[in-house]
Amino acid sequence: MDGLGTIEEMLTGTHLEVELTESMATQDDICKWTAIAVTCSDQKIAAAVQKELEIRQRKGFIDNSTLLLTVEDPQARVGSGGATLNALLVVAEHLSQQHGFTVVNSDVLLTSRILILHLGRNYPFSSCGKAFVNLPAQRVASQTTKPDDLLTNIDFILDTISSKLSPGSPPGVWVSSTDMMLHVPDTAQIEWSDQAAGAVAFAVPASEDYAKHHGMYRINKEGYVDDIIYQGGPTAMKMCQLSSGIGEGDVGQKEVSLVSGVVFLSVRAAEKLLALHVSPPLDACTYMGLDSGVKPLQLSLFFDVLLALCSDVSEEEYISGEPCKTYDNIHRKNSSYETADAMMKQARSLIWKALHGLKMKAVVLPTASHHYLTESGSDFLRLVTMCPLKDDEGVNKRYIWNSVINSYLQGPANTADTSILMNSIIEGGIEMAAKSIVSHCHLHGPITLSKDSILNGISQEDSKVIQGLTLPPGSIIQGFNLQLGSEVDSKKAKVYVTFGRMDTFQTPFQKATSSFCNSPWMVFLNRTGIDKEDVWPFHLTDYGRTLANAKLFPVWHHRHSVGLKEVIWLLQGEADADILTRWRSSWRLSLEEIMQCIDVPLELKHRRDMFCQIGTLSMTRTLEQCVSVSPVPFFKSAVIEDRAVDVLNILDKIAMETSSHGVAARTLACIADVLGAMADGKGGLRSGPAGNKRWSHSFALLEKGDRSNGVLALAAERSHWLVDPDHLLRAARHYEGAAQILIRQAVMSAREFIKTQNCDLPPRDKWIVARCPARIDVSGGWSDTPPITYENGGAVVDAAILLDGKKPIGAKVKRIEEPHLVLVLGTDPSTAQRLVLTKLSDLADFTNPQAPGALLKAAFCCAEVVTFPSSAELKDQLMDRYQGGFELMTWSDLPTGSGLGTSSILAGAVIAVLWKASGKTFDNLSLIHAVLHLEQMLTTGGGWQDQVGGLMPALNIGRSEGKLPLKVTVSPIQVSKETQQTFDDHFVLVYTGKTRLARNLLQDVIRNWYGRLPQIVTNCQNLKENAEVCAKAFQEGNFEKVGDCMNIYWTQKKVMAPGCEPQLVRRMMDALLPHVYGQALAGAGGGGFMYILTKESGAVQRVKEILAGVEGTENITVHSVSLDQTGLEVTVEDDVEES
Repeated sequence: MDGLGTIEEMLTGTHLEVELTESMATQDDICKWTAIAVTCSDQKIAAAVQKELEIRQRKGFIDNSTLLLTVEDPQARVGSGGATLNALLVVAEHLSQQHGFTVVNSDVLLTSRILILHLGRNYPFSSCGKAFVNLPAQRVASQTTKPDDLLTNIDFILDTISSKLSPGSPPGVWVSSTDMMLHVPDTAQIEWSDQAAGAVAFAVPASEDYAKHHGMYRINKEGYVDDIIYQGGPTAMKMCQLSSGIGEGDVGQKEVSLVSGVVFLSVRAAEKLLALHVSPPLDACTYMGLDSGVKPLQLSLFFDVLLALCSDVSEEEYISGEPCKTYDNIHRKNSSYETADAMMKQARSLIWKALHGLKMKAVVLPTASHHYLTESGSDFLRLVTMCPLKDDEGVNKRYIWNSVINSYLQGPANTADTSILMNSIIEGGIEMAAKSIVSHCHLHGPITLSKDSILNGISQEDSKVIQGLTLPPGSIIQGFNLQLGSEVDSKKAKVYVTFGRMDTFQTPFQKATSSFCNSPWMVFLNRTGIDKEDVWPFHLTDYGRTLANAKLFPVWHHRHSVGLKEVIWLLQGEADADILTRWRSSWRLSLEEIMQCIDVPLELKHRRDMFCQIGTLSMTRTLEQCVSVSPVPFFKSAVIEDRAVDVLNILDKIAMETSSHGVAARTLACIADVLGAMADGKGGLRSGPAGNKRWSHSFALLEKGDRSNGVLALAAERSHWLVDPDHLLRAARHYEGAAQILIRQAVMSAREFIKTQNCDLPPRDKWIVARCPARIDVSGGWSDTPPITYENGGAVVDAAILLDGKKPIGAKVKRIEEPHLVLVLGTDPSTAQRLVLTKLSDLADFTNPQAPGALLKAAFCCAEVVTFPSSAELKDQLMDRYQGGFELMTWSDLPTGSGLGTSSILAGAVIAVLWKASGKTFDNLSLIHAVLHLEQMLTTGGGWQDQVGGLMPALNIGRSEGKLPLKVTVSPIQVSKETQQTFDDHFVLVYTGKTRLARNLLQDVIRNWYGRLPQIVTNCQNLKENAEVCAKAFQEGNFEKVGDCMNIYWTQKKVMAPGCEPQLVRRMMDALLPHVYGQALAGAGGGGFMYILTKESGAVQRVKEILAGVEGTENITVHSVSLDQTGLEVTVEDDVEES
């Protein structure tokens, strides 16, 4: 084949090369555009499209630094070449202004990466045009915490160019059509070193049958474009064939190099093109020419501009317009613009002189495919229901494809696998057969769509017309919002249209293939009683009468409302004199008239209104039914789309009306998430204090159980804090504080499982002493944390341990004669703090964990030794019940923030001695639930695993079900004496010297759980499963498996609380790794003790030696560990000094 090299020649050599890889581009590989310009036909559309671009940028889909411009064509139908020149001028003006220039300076192009996207013509299957055809996909990012959005064809074109074609490209200008779907499954690795290339044309292999309707490149052996041919015949097809296996179709047919619609202009070419904007008659393509009063000029990008770069086109041929006659006859024959030979020859002469010295390189994308959006209903159904873009299984997959996308279904839904439901609300049920589509509708079912049917843009009110109907196969019904009349005196209208998937819009009535609603015209006319003259004016011949210009669709009637009912009659109704009369006397429009009057801004707004309404309904269902789906992406979208206040009001309503404390708590946390999203990453940290007095009234209402008024009070206060990011975040913290109140109330349901019985009071001046082991959480921690534990269930394996042979935690109490409470904090008389409580009000600050003796004060109330609040004074209560008071002392040999469960275990010890001293008997399960209750009173929150581990002996697995009331069960892990000894010989504790309190960690974890971040939900389930595996490994004496569980658990902890692994700890773990089966930080992490399961026994000294070689371990201590076999021990002892 003359003039055409092989694919191998084109893809290798010293010239421009393209290599394809299977992996998707990473975020770093995505081109960051200096500017993106979208061209469109008029100012109304431009403003709406600009808003769409800005929404995408705010949602993170376009880089924040990118200049976004929507450029109105200076006149309608200036052509892709004219629109490109005008857009390039507008972009250059804006960039020049940014750089401080007072005139257009082409130097701004030297370092700029510019993308120009051309919006195509009107499209009968999408009210917003081909660029904004919705597709059944969503970004993988929206499965995490990033905002979600409706995905359209322009999003995929932008992504394809940004991530698969442009990475690595030099500065320049990219230009693309949006009237096709371009599937590029592989990332093109392009060698951009060819200095001779002024442009790069991207070609796609296509069959000759497909290419005969489009443009083709004729490519020479060097890989440059010799010619661009439009709708070529057999000879042209042969000249444009691709050789080798890459250019062969499924049945071995040779394929041709199709014009993809995407082209790259080098800086040199872009500068030369930009310079033409001042040269008549090319200035007529720009807004400057329009403002100067010149006649507009229609210019094609490919056949008037890029053709000048082709190697085998002579100047004479080019200027004469001979190579583009076929294109002109189809696309410019009806143009009213100045396309006279002299003017076009002058324009082409200027373009030739400017650009012909440059060459255009061809890049063939061997695995890519091109899918033009035709006016065929069958093609549209195929491209959406079996979208070619979804064949995208790269390593870094960024899209999820589903048959139901961003829709809300209430009622039964029977949908075929190949049916598509997008951005719609369905109430009452729906049945969708294969390859049927519903989009942007609010339907009242039941309704049945037969195969190959489409419903689009049906409003909630109008949908009642089709309630209960079965639509025939291949039916298409669409609603369009119109703007009628002039801009000064325009009127809004809603019109419905119908036709069939087999109908063709431009086929003359005279032809046998002409049809309406999939039936021949005569069948339709006979069925309804309509005459031809009702539909078309008399002056049109049957050859001029088409479906496109048939005035079928009623818009207005002087007496009756008309719309969808009449359209359904057109689709499938029989003769009906009343409807026929009403239809005839209504004002009707043809499809082509409707296409010209579509109110695109209102259509785009309707889509976003529906998107947010669906998000609101889904959010409500998610909260009320406790679904583990994250609402955070919707919250962020709602904020970006200025719907935040509406969402806040709905959340208020949910929080007030639900009967569940758990649902209400999550809802308040969601309000905090919305406020956090409104802060837009500014204002500081999310976690922080929540004690501002302005919120105290609403908190008090919640505390006393008046949730409805409490939520109203919160909302009233919130209205004063929506002023800036700082106040928004502070308000968010207070909503999280309010959620904690409701969490506490939910957890206090555990009190139902506290069982005590009265017994004799012990004698005075006898110490009731409780001693407890510490605990290490071997697997499953965090799953015991409210609200996770009562919403998802929990399972934790704990080991009760002696540290260096001792129980390190204890409390003791004795009855005293004086009717007051003495609290002794610490055992060393020289440093111990002694608090004497003589009044009931002295107990009031127990809700402040930082108050002196807060835990002990709360314990007196939780154990019901005293009643608080009460009208009875403290001394009266003590004398009436116990004939005196109590002295209480606590101790712990563990450092603060040890991670070994000190505070909860200490709380258990305190309650145990108080119960015993106040004449009550109890069991350990009651004590475990009492500690849960106490920690809610104390407002520290916390789960149940610490007290399970420190009050029960040896090894246990604690569990809770995902429901309220919260009930904890404990199952001892039965192990042999040999296993117990192995535990003692192989477990080692290392104190890291670092402490970190878990409170802010807890806030973050609860926030992430309430946000139902997918990785957190999955991790919480995995925590429980790993605990069960760990328990079984202990039973089997398989310590290597136990070590595996510990390592998995440590990874899981880091998912729950990122940042809980200090660098020092990482270095220690790395050093120990060859010598251990498993290792983890105890508790929430961040510091405290690290527990290690060593491979060799008695390895305390070996661990010391290894860690001595790690920088920064000067303050660590290493401790032996043994399994405690008794758990909580309570004894009665004489009044002696030692504890």
